Amino acid sequence: MSPSAPAGAVRPLGRPPATSRALVERAAIDLMLTEGYDAVSVQRIASAAGIARSTYFRYFASKADAVWGAFDTAIDRLASALAETAPTVSTMTAVHTAVTVTTHQNAQDSEVWLSRFALLDSAPSLAAGAALRWSHWSQVIAAFVARRLGIEPTDVVPAAIAGAVQGAYLASLRKWLDTGLTDADPSARSWADFSGVCTALDVALATTHPRTTQADESPPPLRRGRSG
Repeated sequence: MSPSAPAGAVRPLGRPPATSRALVERAAIDLMLTEGYDAVSVQRIASAAGIARSTYFRYFASKADAVWGAFDTAIDRLASALAETAPTVSTMTAVHTAVTVTTHQNAQDSEVWLSRFALLDSAPSLAAGAALRWSHWSQVIAAFVARRLGIEPTDVVPAAIAGAVQGAYLASLRKWLDTGLTDADPSARSWADFSGVCTALDVALATTHPRTTQADESPPPLRRGRSG
């Protein structure tokens, strides 16, 4: 049997066993919402998470990475979901489903997924980075629509659809944030909010590009539990 530590012994410094990327991310976002993005340092985040400053950099490359890392992952996830859509699925049904399903996955992966958007709306110094990422997000949709229609992503129709979907998505997120349920999964609400927009866009596409059909009315099955 190994001897027990002497009474009053100081535990060696290092990463606490319960520390994880999600815990550090939550500490960062919560602090930034409370104290302001510019006022929060990496050292402040590390202290709130109960870790050393050097340990913070095992999870994030910079302070900003705690904000943008999950957003960049979400953009890649949306692109993959659209790329994997069967060609028999209509254009707007594919967009509708991909946005809803990836929103669910994002919320499962990050407990502060929605809180991040409250931060982006309140921190002027993050505005340029937010605009850039939302542009990338909408470009993913425009590229998918353009491939389906056999035209360029910069043409009017795919660009307009991407802009409309992005606007609807942001409105849905802000509507959900107004409920105060920032820890909840907004995907079911997003599906309902998008139904009208996607149906209207499908009707328009059916007129100009007959290959498209009306969006499905039933939401996709959502996988429960955190994705790996």
